Amino acid sequence: MDNDALLRQLQDDVIAIQGTALAGGTDLDRPVPGCPGWTVTDLLAHLWVIESWTRSILRAREVQPMPEPGPSPVADYVDGVPDYLTAMRAITPDEPCWNFGPPPRAAGWWIRRQAHEHAIHRVDLESAFGTTPAFDPAFAADGVDEIVSMFYPRQVRMERTAPVSEAVRIVTTDTGHSWTLGTGEPVATITADAATLYLGLWKRLDLSATAHIDGDAPAARRTLGLALTP
Repeated sequence: MDNDALLRQLQDDVIAIQGTALAGGTDLDRPVPGCPGWTVTDLLAHLWVIESWTRSILRAREVQPMPEPGPSPVADYVDGVPDYLTAMRAITPDEPCWNFGPPPRAAGWWIRRQAHEHAIHRVDLESAFGTTPAFDPAFAADGVDEIVSMFYPRQVRMERTAPVSEAVRIVTTDTGHSWTLGTGEPVATITADAATLYLGLWKRLDLSATAHIDGDAPAARRTLGLALTP
């Protein structure tokens, strides 16, 4: 997806999250199903940390220490949104900037990463209230691509997960995209609409139950059981 579309999605999700924070009240103590052990307040504290960290990296163009949340994480999150969105809109995509993706390392990488960071956490937030946001298929497919091309290799490199032992193909039914996890000829194919694959690979739903699996189903389930994302 182009950066303008990603920034629009990011803004929509940030504003939706901010609205929940402003209206939360006692509901901010609700547990977040997608983040076991977290309440809505904990999730907002995490997003404040990520947004503050990203802003500091964009200013320095170098890796920065992760900040600690303060005593008022909800207020801090709400207050920080304008500066965060301003910083994201001001990015010059090709400008050199540290990130944790593959080279070349440029500032534009943060647009995609922050768009998907907030989209998935908006899902987490809304799931605490029994709803799920809808995502454009192209955006969801872009999220699947980020997992396959960036997060999975990083997880393996950092020894957070084992490599896929038997290659598995992932296919969207609505956007015509296809990816292969692992090397060699795929032994199985996992097929679903892009949004289902996106949420499933982030383990926000069970792809073993919601996607169509052809071929070696046990191999596909072993792949789905890996920590493909942080």
